[in-house]
Amino acid sequence: MSRDIKLDRNDFELLRKQIYRMCGLIIADGKEYLIQHRFKALYNSRDCRSWRDFYQLLVSGDEQFKEEAVSAISTHETSFFRDNHPFVFIRNKVLPKLLENRRFGSKIKIWCAASSTGQEPYSLAMLIHEWARIVPRAKVSPDDFSILATDISGAVIDKAKDGYFTNHEKMRGLPAGYDKYFEKSGNGWMLQPAVKSLVTFKKFNLLDSFRPLGLFDFVLCRNVLIYFDDATKINIVHRIHDLLPDKGYLMLGATETLVGHTDRFETEHEGVVILYRKKSIKK
Repeated sequence: MSRDIKLDRNDFELLRKQIYRMCGLIIADGKEYLIQHRFKALYNSRDCRSWRDFYQLLVSGDEQFKEEAVSAISTHETSFFRDNHPFVFIRNKVLPKLLENRRFGSKIKIWCAASSTGQEPYSLAMLIHEWARIVPRAKVSPDDFSILATDISGAVIDKAKDGYFTNHEKMRGLPAGYDKYFEKSGNGWMLQPAVKSLVTFKKFNLLDSFRPLGLFDFVLCRNVLIYFDDATKINIVHRIHDLLPDKGYLMLGATETLVGHTDRFETEHEGVVILYRKKSIKK
């Protein structure tokens, strides 16, 4: 920081409680350094003289500041086809099931929650294009899918909408054969319109009501719930449950589990990947 202002215990408690109120994220004990690091640029940009000044801005009516703070404290780690195994499972198991359970004349709707700069939903869009090539045209086409991608940060949503990636971002995780979905643009790469057209981006806080989002056949909420306490985690999962049709699917991150937290889903396994299927409704 431009000035080495110590974050004392009292101000740390105020800040982490306010962060929880704004976005549900849990800042653990002893993580003063995390707040100082993540908020460094924002602290300096507002010429704060103390962390109490910073806190006062957070609880003020300055919505732009609050949004910048939430974006700064959130984790935006992502890559194309992150962890790979889940996407193999989606191709081999989920997409065929979604097609099988598809309501006549309706689109297959997918929600990618906490989508960051777009690599996950765009990976899914490319995967759908690849998969649709091996399915008879009379049965499915990429246009039969729609993907909603949301994130709490307006800044990362704006970047994701562009569909522009540096060479490093493009190559990180991208499987062989997927280069064809990118076109060279300046010093980076632009996703082809056919891929971008499947994805709609929206700024969204997971603490807000899900009702305006609509209903979905498949929800990816990967590597997100680990940042919430148990009560918030289960609240989010149960509201996702309400968005899904009978036997709809939910996929979490590799280190996240619903075991012991809810009985509203059944599990399907393929190797290290766990898929959660909404339980059938008993008539």
